[in-house]
Amino acid sequence: MAASLFTFSSTSRRVIPAPNSPPLPIYIKATNVFFNPDIPDVHRGLGLNDFVNFLVSCRLRYAISEIPSEFFPEQVSEFYYTATVNNENNIIFGTVGRGHRSVFINADLLHTALRLPIFEPFFELPTIECCQRLFDQLGYDHSKDGAQPALILRQCMTPRWKFFTGALCKCIGHKSRSGGQLSAFEQQVVCSLLLNKRVDYGAFLFDQLVQLLQANVRADHVPFPRWIALVLDKLYAEAYYSHAGNPIQCPRMSVRMYQDDPLANDIGISDRMREWIANPYTVPSLNADTNEGAADNDEINAKIQAQIQEGSHISP
Repeated sequence: MAASLFTFSSTSRRVIPAPNSPPLPIYIKATNVFFNPDIPDVHRGLGLNDFVNFLVSCRLRYAISEIPSEFFPEQVSEFYYTATVNNENNIIFGTVGRGHRSVFINADLLHTALRLPIFEPFFELPTIECCQRLFDQLGYDHSKDGAQPALILRQCMTPRWKFFTGALCKCIGHKSRSGGQLSAFEQQVVCSLLLNKRVDYGAFLFDQLVQLLQANVRADHVPFPRWIALVLDKLYAEAYYSHAGNPIQCPRMSVRMYQDDPLANDIGISDRMREWIANPYTVPSLNADTNEGAADNDEINAKIQAQIQEGSHISP
């Protein structure tokens, strides 16, 4: 019990088990947190401000920093425990309220709950090879990977990027184990943000949840518990608050994420990214950046500035 925020027993009468559900306890673990932008005093002025501003200003900022009004683990566990995937319609079905209310999630509802902007057309997700090249450009030190050269490890990154990837993956992750290794999912999210790509994060996150639900052996911990709570809170509030059980506080970003200070020679955020941070929903022309890792240039910045002045932006 000490290892989890909440334990939900499959033998409880308060939940209706899904067909063929394993007779195992279900846990909500403190892995999917929300980002607290308050920098500890000991780290103020050490270069973390840019990354704090980036994490709360990027296109995933609500997925990173927003919490449900109240977090009811019983409801979240019930939805996960009863969740089934309709592949034909690409919808996840489940129940809340002790089986009294059916709810569903699709990519569009995830967009709404996490307030993700919708751009058309979307860029393709960066390939894993592209991600690895980008990490090398950011100073990834392969001499620190030991016997795990095939993995992307935070320990191989410079302190500034170690902090950035650690904080971001803590907020968007679903893993119940160590956060030292970046999964393919996490690599693609990190690199999409750093490359300023207009990717469909709603569909990407939804597909990741579907993949976890359809695994051969479903995990005994609830993935993305805060996201599920946000969906239920915003879209199924009446059902979410009925038979809700005891609320708990949503976990915050641990102060330990700030242990690695950036170095003076770390690569900083580019001028183009600074403009985007200041105006996160400004959309450059569609041909402004079509190559992976394209270099910043005056033409792109000029287009962004022109759109800012014209008020051409998309509201969250």
